[in-house]
Amino acid sequence: MGKNSKARRDAKAKARGRSGGDPRGGGFGAGRRGGWAPREDQFFDPMRAREILMATAEARGGSYGSRGLRDLAQMPAEMVGAEAELLMLDVIGGIWAGGWQPAELHRQARIGCSSAVAARLFQLAMAVDHVRRRSVTLDVRWTEQVESLDLPATDGRAGWIRRWADAEGLDWPDALGHIVDVLANHTSLPRLDPILPPPGSAGGRPGSTGEHSGPEGAQADPVLERIRNLLAKAESTTFEAEASALTAKAHELMTRHAIDAAQLHDRRHRDERPVTIRVPIDAPYADAKSLLLQTVAAEGRCRSIFHTGLALSTVVGFADDISAVEMLFTSLLVQAQSALADAAKRAPAGTRTRSQSYRSAFLLSFTQRIAQRLREINEAVFAEVEAEQGPSFLPVLRSRSDAIDELMAKRFGDLTSSPVRSGYDPAGWAGGRVAADNAQLVSGHIGTEV
Repeated sequence: MGKNSKARRDAKAKARGRSGGDPRGGGFGAGRRGGWAPREDQFFDPMRAREILMATAEARGGSYGSRGLRDLAQMPAEMVGAEAELLMLDVIGGIWAGGWQPAELHRQARIGCSSAVAARLFQLAMAVDHVRRRSVTLDVRWTEQVESLDLPATDGRAGWIRRWADAEGLDWPDALGHIVDVLANHTSLPRLDPILPPPGSAGGRPGSTGEHSGPEGAQADPVLERIRNLLAKAESTTFEAEASALTAKAHELMTRHAIDAAQLHDRRHRDERPVTIRVPIDAPYADAKSLLLQTVAAEGRCRSIFHTGLALSTVVGFADDISAVEMLFTSLLVQAQSALADAAKRAPAGTRTRSQSYRSAFLLSFTQRIAQRLREINEAVFAEVEAEQGPSFLPVLRSRSDAIDELMAKRFGDLTSSPVRSGYDPAGWAGGRVAADNAQLVSGHIGTEV
C-alpha cells in the first residue's frame, strides 16, 4: 500500500473514532446492543478477517475462540460478513469435491451445528451455492436431491448473511457466534467415497461415476416394487402374523430376484459392477442400528461399513440388491422401534423398558435373531433353486461377491471391527428376541399376489 493511501485510511479511521460513527453502515442490526469502535488498521483487512474466522472456528471455544469473536466483533461487519460468505461457499465447494452429497450435508448441518439457527444459516449457504451454479454442469440426480431438501429461497446476491441475521432477529455479536459454529462444524469433515459426480464435473449425464454410482434404474424394477409394497404393508399392519408373513415373503422375493438377475447378467455378459449408497443412521443407539444394517446387507449379498463419527453407513453391492437391502433395513428398523414403543406402553410404572441398557440389549437381540431368520430363508431358497435348476447359479453369485470384496478393498482398505456398546439386560434381550420372532422370516406364509 502506498504512503498516501495509508495516510488516507488512517485519517478516515481517526475521523470515525472522533465522531463515534458506526462503520457498519446500518447493517447487521445497527443500533442494537453490542456497539464497538475499531482499534487498529489491521481490523480493516479482509484477509485478516478471514484468518480470524478460520482460527476461531478451529479453536472450537476456549480462550482463543472467545478472543477471536471479540476481535471479529470490532471489525467492520459488512467486511466480515462478505468474507464469511466467501469462506462458507469455499468450504461447501471443498466438501462437494470430498464426495459428500447434498442430502448428507443438509443432515450434517442439522446434527452437527449446536443450534437450529446455525443449521439454517448453513442450509442457506447450500442454497446460495446451488443457485449460483449452471444446471448443465450438474448431474440430474444431484439437482433432484437438492430440490428435495426444501432449502431456503435465495437469489444468491451478496449480503445473504446480513439478510439472514436480520430475518433471525440477531445482533452482530450473536450472528458471529452462529457463523463460527457453522464453520467449526464443516471445515474438517472427512472425505467420503464419491457416489454422485460433484458440481461442475457431470454435464448432467446420470451414471457418470461408474462403479460408485447409486442404484439408478433399480427403482423402476417391478419385483422391487412388489417388495416395497410388501414391506410397507408389514410396517402398517397391527397384526403380528400378517407382518411376519409379509416380511418373510419380501425377503424370499429379494433372494429369488438376486439369483435371477445374476444368471441373466451372466448369460448376457453384461459389464455390471458394484455400486455404493450411504444410509443415515440416527441416534440414539446408532451403533446397534448400524449392526442391524450390516446384518441385513450381509444376508442380502452386500457389504456395509459404519462411519462412526458421521452416523452414516456405506453399503456396497449390486444395484438391485442394494435397493432391496435398504428397503428391508428400513422396514425392520420401523418394526423394532414399534415393538420398543409397545413394550414401554404396556410396561407397568417403574419398570426399565425405557432405560438405555434395556433398549440397547433389545436391538442387539433383535438383530441376532433376524440374522438367523434371514439365513434360513436364503438357505431354503437356494435349496429350491438348486433342486429346480442345479447348482449353476452358485458360481455366478460367488463371482458377484468377489467383485464386491474387490471394490471394498480398493476403496476402504483394511477395516476394523468394534463391539457395540451396551449393558446386558436380560429383559431387553428377551424382548428383542420376541420382537424378531414376531417379524419372523419364514417363507411360504402367503401367496405371491401383492
